[in-house]
Amino acid sequence: MDVLALTGGTVIDAGTGDYRRDQVVLVSGDRVTAVGPRPAVAVPPGAVSCDISGRWVTPGLIDMHCHLTPLSDDIPLEFFLACGVTTVRDPGGHAAEQRLLRESVRDGRRLGPRILVSGEILDGNPPVGVSWRILADTPERGRAAVAHLAAQGMDCIKVYNGITEDVLAAIIAVAGEAGLPVIGHVPRCLSMRRAVEMGMTGLEHIRITGLDFLPAGQARELDVLPIGEREPRLWQLIDLDAAWARNLITVLADYEVTLDPTLLIDEVVFGAGVAAQRDHPDNARLPTDTYRKWAAYQAPSQHAVPDELASAAVGMLARRREFVARCAQAGVMIVAGTDGAGLGDLLPGYALHRELGLLRACGLSARETLAAATVSAAHALGLADQIGSIEPGKIADIAVWTADPLTTGIGSADLELVIAAGRLLRSAALLTANSAG
Repeated sequence: MDVLALTGGTVIDAGTGDYRRDQVVLVSGDRVTAVGPRPAVAVPPGAVSCDISGRWVTPGLIDMHCHLTPLSDDIPLEFFLACGVTTVRDPGGHAAEQRLLRESVRDGRRLGPRILVSGEILDGNPPVGVSWRILADTPERGRAAVAHLAAQGMDCIKVYNGITEDVLAAIIAVAGEAGLPVIGHVPRCLSMRRAVEMGMTGLEHIRITGLDFLPAGQARELDVLPIGEREPRLWQLIDLDAAWARNLITVLADYEVTLDPTLLIDEVVFGAGVAAQRDHPDNARLPTDTYRKWAAYQAPSQHAVPDELASAAVGMLARRREFVARCAQAGVMIVAGTDGAGLGDLLPGYALHRELGLLRACGLSARETLAAATVSAAHALGLADQIGSIEPGKIADIAVWTADPLTTGIGSADLELVIAAGRLLRSAALLTANSAG
């Protein structure tokens, strides 16, 4: 088996922020076999040696929330690798399609990142015609749905807005027996605090509900509104200095949940809007046919922001970032997800770099930001013993940068090499030259 030797680079410990300079990283098969200072690690005879002196080395990045299906036939998975993203989680889609896509990468038939999936989303009142949600309106149906998804080999269970408290309890119990984390939206009949206390371990998006701080009647009036109207109205009432908000953040930290705020999709939906992404210059990176298909996508009507709330919607973005900052300060584990893939700012791989920039803008340190897409994300996936750091015995997911990510931030122009499960790839060679025209 060939050995790959990366020599002379500075390895960044995403957990501590420490720099380990002039290192040798040995890779055999899909595993890291040795990491250490150049004088202490001998390069075996016949190894493929790559001098990366003057470069910075991080673990491969992880996008914790990226919908790959039903785009799987068109989605350029190589874009993820070209941005140093070696693992993605798809939290919601057809289980069979997700499984086939995951296996096509695992078996080498497609070039792309490692893929983890949830299968269909569990919802108490899924809309007619939305086939990637499973009706779970009773505890019995909730238990049966989890058993089905577990048998399909899913990596987690995702719940949605319409789940009721008794059904959520049943879902969490059966998922726990199967060893599957329960993530997703906070059901609208519950407060965020209550959902966490019941056993949800991963919160997708910033889904504070009215029940966290409002009288029940007023909360219900707000929580049933479409998201484009509900969030601006709700955040006009949220006082992050109030006791309930401070207590909520304490609960999130105490219960060791992970918060995946997906700030980027906030910026897209509540800022310029999804339709504006059709004219983004980065779309030129896509093959022409892919661009045309994606451009035909119509954003769900529930995302539309009423004209009278447009200013409030933009204004709440900074306050939501402040909520993330306060969570991080309190010790809540923040992970990075984009809620792509899509056009423009949501382009596969590139979107995660933008999400990391938004987390940095929240006030997270450079190390905390890198950890959100590496070691913290690996922990949230239950894969901290396999990925998320560069250590002997772990999977060789590695990114090599021409600039220090802890000082300049993470950008695609700085990525020189990526190693995905031991396979050495050059970023520039992964990108298509086709234009959207």
